[in-house]
Parts: sequence; structure tokens; C-alpha cells
Amino acid sequence: MKAKILIVEDDPLIRNELKILLESNGYETVAPDNFSEITAWIKTAQLHLILLDIKLPGTSGFSLCTQIRTFSNIPIVFVTSCNTDMDELNSIMHGLK
Repeated sequence: MKAKILIVEDDPLIRNELKILLESNGYETVAPDNFSEITAWIKTAQLHLILLDIKLPGTSGFSLCTQIRTFSNIPIVFVTSCNTDMDELNSIMHGLK
């Protein structure tokens, strides 16, 4: 059984590059381009990992991470161009349950 990875990234180029890279290394990926119902979808999906961008249209990766942590301990890796110490601290703090 392949590990299933959700890619939550709004930039189509980055999303597709991640998808190609992961699939060529044997992973199954899901890479939606609409995130309006993503939290509800995650509740029913059988995922092994979430790659989560911080800056998303209409919401933030931090907010989504906080919502996901209310019902799941699935590993989340933030994928972002944000690189300040505060971004790193926020990523760690939002991932804790």
C-alpha cells in the first residue's frame, strides 16, 4: 500500500512539482486546487501526511492546522517561502495538540 500524501498548496507550479516528485518516488498524492471544504474532506480521507502551505487564499495554513489538530494527529509539514523565526515558531506551536 502506497503512503497517501495531501498537498495543500495554492501555487499550481509548486503543487504540480511536488505531485510529480512524490509520485515518481512511489507515493500516492492528492493535490486539490480548491480548499474551501478541505477540513471536512481530511476527516474522511485515509492520509499519511499533509504538506501544507502557510499562505492560502481565504485562510492560512496555521488556521487549517489548528482545525486539523482538533480531530487528527496526522503529520503535517509546512511547505512555504515564509522564512522568519516567527513563522517557524508559529508552525511548531500550531502543530502541537
